[in-house]
Amino acid sequence: MPNLTKTILVAAVIAVPLWFYVQPETEANIEQPATAPEILSVRVAQPQSISSYQPLVFNSRVEAIEQSDIFARADGYVESRHVDIGDEVKQGDLLAKLSSPELEQEILQAKAEINRQKAMLDLTEKVAKRYTNLRDSGAVNATEVDEKEAELAVAKATLATYQARLEQLENEFAYTEIVAPFDGIITRRLAERGNRITRNDAMPLFRISRTDQLRVIVDIPQTQLFIIDQQQAAQLTLPDLGNQQIDVPISRVSREVNRETGTMRVEYLLENAELNLPAGLSGELAIQVQERADAVRIPVNALKTIQGKPSVMLVNADNQVEVKTVRVGRLDNSEVEILSGLITEDRVILNPNARLAEGVKVTVSE
Repeated sequence: MPNLTKTILVAAVIAVPLWFYVQPETEANIEQPATAPEILSVRVAQPQSISSYQPLVFNSRVEAIEQSDIFARADGYVESRHVDIGDEVKQGDLLAKLSSPELEQEILQAKAEINRQKAMLDLTEKVAKRYTNLRDSGAVNATEVDEKEAELAVAKATLATYQARLEQLENEFAYTEIVAPFDGIITRRLAERGNRITRNDAMPLFRISRTDQLRVIVDIPQTQLFIIDQQQAAQLTLPDLGNQQIDVPISRVSREVNRETGTMRVEYLLENAELNLPAGLSGELAIQVQERADAVRIPVNALKTIQGKPSVMLVNADNQVEVKTVRVGRLDNSEVEILSGLITEDRVILNPNARLAEGVKVTVSE
């Protein structure tokens, strides 16, 4: 039995290497050739130079060149109202008159105090003069004379105080007449006869607007601030007037970008000497843009945001992908304006996908 076991072990030792030697080749133990990397096919377009520029169109509103809410500066009741909405007024015209019995009574009291103080002053002057004359004869001493002169000075100061108070009250009484601060049209009227009015009221009595000139106000996004042409007049279109177009020159630029909206206010001037146009109209303003020799147009589907910046992917001379950051101008449904970063000889990849990256080899499909 031991001899039989020994024979089996020897046979196994010989058979195992022989089995590996004669085993047929399979896919698992055949060395596979290296797979060639896939070369992606892309479609490209060349940037086109811009031969003509279309104006930028913005929503705009028309406002009065000058407008003011008229508040009362005295307390009282509306005794009379002389104007209504739509009335044309001149600077200084009386709009309304207030009745202020309390103020009138204060003025009468101030005048009475002045008259009484004038009498006191006259008496004090006479007494002081007598004491001065008596000082030379030795009938009174210098201290008594000084006291009378001091009383005279106090009387004069008191009279000046009463007079200042009367002047203040009379100035305040003058405000019971509400007058127009400039030529214009009454566009709002909130004062009625009998209304109680105070100088602390939050609601105005009238609103007056000057509309012989009108402001055309537009808020321009900061991305388009530096491409508008400020030397040329813009074209205002008013849909409510049959799409009438009016040339309006630029008037003012705020020179500050609003942090919340990212826009800057620009005002254009609209002449309205005949007062045919009311303030408050809405319209569209077409603003001409500056021509740029180096600006080009590309299809909008070639633009991509990479690392937070507007970018495009190009095919370079070695047929490799190259990423380039660009500065974007105007955008429409099919094309985008590139202000810098591209030339007309570039080959821009259309619809770049996530498989494309810097340096990737590609082929250009026709």
